[in-house]
Amino acid sequence: MIKLFLRTFVLMSAFLLPMIPLAAHADASQRLVQMLDYIGVDYPPTVENGVVVDDVEYTEMQEFSNELENFLNTMPDNPNKASLLVMVAQIQQGVSEKVPGAEISSLTQKLKADLIESYQIVVGPARVPDMSHVQALYETDCSSCHGLLGYGDGPLASSLEIPPSNFHEMDRQYSRSVYDLYNTITLGVSGTPMPAFAQLNDEQRWALAFMVSQYSGKKEQREEGKLLWQQGQLHKFFHSLSNLTGTSYAKANELGEHAGVDGQAILVYLRSNPKLLEVSDNVAIDTSIAMLATSLKYARAGDSMAAHKSALSAYLDGFELVEPSLVVVDRQLKKAIEKEMILFRELSKTNRVDELEVLQEKLVDLLSQAKETISSTQMSPAAAFAGSFIILLREGVEAILVLAAIMTALVKTGRREAMKYIHIGWVSAIVLGVATWWVAENLIAISGADRETTEGFAALFAAAILLYVGFWLHNASHSERWKKYIEHKIDNAMENRTLWVLGTVAFIAVYREMFETVLFYQAMWMQIDNAETEQGFLLGILAAIGFLLVIAFVIMRVGARLPIKQFFQIVLTGRYFCRPGYFRFAGSRCGCYHYS
Repeated sequence: MIKLFLRTFVLMSAFLLPMIPLAAHADASQRLVQMLDYIGVDYPPTVENGVVVDDVEYTEMQEFSNELENFLNTMPDNPNKASLLVMVAQIQQGVSEKVPGAEISSLTQKLKADLIESYQIVVGPARVPDMSHVQALYETDCSSCHGLLGYGDGPLASSLEIPPSNFHEMDRQYSRSVYDLYNTITLGVSGTPMPAFAQLNDEQRWALAFMVSQYSGKKEQREEGKLLWQQGQLHKFFHSLSNLTGTSYAKANELGEHAGVDGQAILVYLRSNPKLLEVSDNVAIDTSIAMLATSLKYARAGDSMAAHKSALSAYLDGFELVEPSLVVVDRQLKKAIEKEMILFRELSKTNRVDELEVLQEKLVDLLSQAKETISSTQMSPAAAFAGSFIILLREGVEAILVLAAIMTALVKTGRREAMKYIHIGWVSAIVLGVATWWVAENLIAISGADRETTEGFAALFAAAILLYVGFWLHNASHSERWKKYIEHKIDNAMENRTLWVLGTVAFIAVYREMFETVLFYQAMWMQIDNAETEQGFLLGILAAIGFLLVIAFVIMRVGARLPIKQFFQIVLTGRYFCRPGYFRFAGSRCGCYHYS
């Protein structure tokens, strides 16, 4: 028993330790990223054609480039640290040799990206900051220097030796990310009038960073970026807030060149609409919006067949996947979207493009509303832990009790030599169960129409299996009948030398529970939208495994006294859940889930 608890503790510790933040190095990493940003932005106008045009700035660039090495040396050991130091040396040499500004800017951007990746530096907020009061905050703390509209023309600007930043100046903002702006607000800039705003909380600093990052974008870029985003462009890259806040215009243009689109326009649009990336569970809605835009594009080109196909995909491959989640929290919104989707599909068969454009815009607004509604009811880390823990514990206990009944009967009848077949059966079931989850996550990808057919056949098959299992469990719910049933099966297997049958019984008993667990976990996984919730989910699994090991140990010691009748009554009625045949996750948006 002690060994069992020790193993569980080791497993839990191994998972929890990486989650402890390296607070001692947080400031060093922030300072290092900030310094790289400062060099990347301020070096280019300091040197022109190999000639220094500002001696004071150039001296500062030399100092800062040398400080990079000192800051990096204070960071923890890392497999990539040596290569990072090599890049630092390249920056130092470049500044010393007065190379073109674009070269230094490119080096600092590359080093910054590698540093963030190597040390897993968090470059985004946990959620989109509240922007409702940011204008007043900006006017109070920033406008005296940067001006009411961010042009660097505030009342105090003319008296400052170093002029404040003009947030509209693209040359200076081109290589800066929202995170760079947040860093500057948080830490200030030594040797300049820019102070650190430590009196502001984290959310307020992020709100200011988002606000000033929007000044450099133009209305035309936002409109173009909106169209490109709705068509699904760069969705694979911009899939979280961290991707948005950690990306500069320079990086966005690089991404756009590979995709053949204007990456800068997309970034301008996303900086103005960060809530689009707040919830990673919105991929289906994003797909729906993208396919609606594609359908409209085909309609404008006169291809009504392709337009209708894309419109159908917008529903089957997009919105239909989130209908179960939305109907729980806002049934009327779900019906409204469904109704407009039907009308859109009908119009896509015609050449009435004007009406289709109006309807597409209306649907995008409704789908965006659905995204916000769903995001407001995402699963909490505590609910994820409780849900994953309860599911695995319940299904695991069922499997353990069935196995214990078989193994107890074997011991009582003196047939211990058959034990190995039982172990082969349940171990195989666990391995196949894990493989089932992996296949479901990585290999199964079918279209909406095919999924409907597959789900229909699967539902019929599942109904047949559950009817059989239901009658089987009902007949076995009395302990005496169960004992006779097990002994009968064992005797037949032993007499006919078909011991593999015992392994098959053990396999089916465990794999059935594993398969149910996979189904429930898949439903939960779709609700997980951040690292904290994911950690809660995984910790729940580890905790359940620990409890199951303890339960298995205890049950094997008292196997002869298993409460078979009471156990199967609980299995059949689900009396300890939110209503017969269902269970609920606290904090979950999806209400009750059917399990039998």
